[in-house]
Amino acid sequence: MSARLWFRIDDVLPLAEHAVATTAHLRTRQQYRAGVPDQAALIWSHDTDGDWLSSNGVPRWYDADGTDHRIVAETWTHTATGATGNPVPSDEGHAFLPLHTGHLDGRRDLLDLLRYARHHGMHWFGLHPDPASEATNDRYRICRSRGDIAPPLATWTPATVTCDVVGGGAYRAMVATGYTTLSHTGVLCRFPLFSVQRMTAHLAALYPGDMPGEHPRLRFDGDEVVVEWEHDNGLGSRWVEHDRVVPDANRCYAIGAYQWPWTLVPATAPSTSVEDGSR
Repeated sequence: MSARLWFRIDDVLPLAEHAVATTAHLRTRQQYRAGVPDQAALIWSHDTDGDWLSSNGVPRWYDADGTDHRIVAETWTHTATGATGNPVPSDEGHAFLPLHTGHLDGRRDLLDLLRYARHHGMHWFGLHPDPASEATNDRYRICRSRGDIAPPLATWTPATVTCDVVGGGAYRAMVATGYTTLSHTGVLCRFPLFSVQRMTAHLAALYPGDMPGEHPRLRFDGDEVVVEWEHDNGLGSRWVEHDRVVPDANRCYAIGAYQWPWTLVPATAPSTSVEDGSR
């Protein structure tokens, strides 16, 4: 199991801004269990579909289908047992996350931390499940790349994978046997350096023939891989950093982990479409 739940800052901050901008706040069971007065907060909820953050602001924020707007913490699922990588709160009161907290030591409250993260190009918000970690300033973490990506007990098997995000290119990877994503939309992959280099070259060759935002771009910044997407406002376009992937202990990269739906390439696929280490 992971030590934290991970959410994208670009998804979390709008929830926080909604909560502080509204005129009233919904009293949730998390607030009752926490025993705190009404205030703007994020609510961490856990159900069979995963772990979610939502705003407690009233008027409520509804999606187009009429359901409450909320965001999921993507992680792995063990297909045989249904276990996931997300920690579960030991008490629902631990899942009430006030946005304004007066720290005597001058630390930022949660809203200020999220705004700081967005302003300074941090992509990820990590939530520790134990509220006692707040005393050591470790409950909330902001960073450019995620931790706790891979299942700690997984067995990794060589395979060839592909997804539409990379324009159908096929690449050699190490795949976690018996694991899938939380939404069951793909396998978990770690890519050796030669595969990432070829993925980088392949995506670069798609530009400028593709549409803005159709495919990402990868580039190396030292030993880190920067994932960028092209944004076009009609007057011009620019590449915006979306994520950073650091190599693991085996010098492999979890490119697109839980975000890109990697699937296995059948063994009967033509060898010319497969990226391997023999050429």
